[in-house]
Amino acid sequence: MPESLREKGRTDTQVIHSMQRTKEVSLLRLGVTGIISRENKSHFFSMEIPGSERAQFIQYTFDAKLGFEGKDVVIKEAGDNTFDVAIPEFKFIGYDHPEYRVVVDQNGALSFGTQQIDTLDMVNNILTDKAKKEYVDSNRDILEEQAKSFYTSIVQSVSPDTKLNFIFKQAEGS
Repeated sequence: MPESLREKGRTDTQVIHSMQRTKEVSLLRLGVTGIISRENKSHFFSMEIPGSERAQFIQYTFDAKLGFEGKDVVIKEAGDNTFDVAIPEFKFIGYDHPEYRVVVDQNGALSFGTQQIDTLDMVNNILTDKAKKEYVDSNRDILEEQAKSFYTSIVQSVSPDTKLNFIFKQAEGS
């Protein structure tokens, strides 16, 4: 066990049950911070009961990684010391350093009859497929620029006169 995890009176036993090599190329890391909120209120018939509200605000931060599957890149000779580089669809690769903190937890005087707010459910709804797609879509120009820079620097370090043409696959439905 790593020295940093050893403490007096504390143990942590882990078993790594699988390992998979990936060929993902991470081109961009986004530092994301936000606040998500949820409110619940009790109703009697269709009228809201005053003082029955519950509200919770959670602040979150994480580093999102965007890129593509490196194994799906196709490089073909196009003649005259020129190559076509087909870059696959950009994707949300993963995230690091997640932190979640309840910053406000309000309960009205009559909130005992109001459904509790599920903090874990709120946290689980921060990184939806839709949110991941929006991170990729809103940073597409930078991702394309980074992909060009990445492959151009590799190729030109070996053959400075080689020219590259880039073809970027668009996400389905974009």
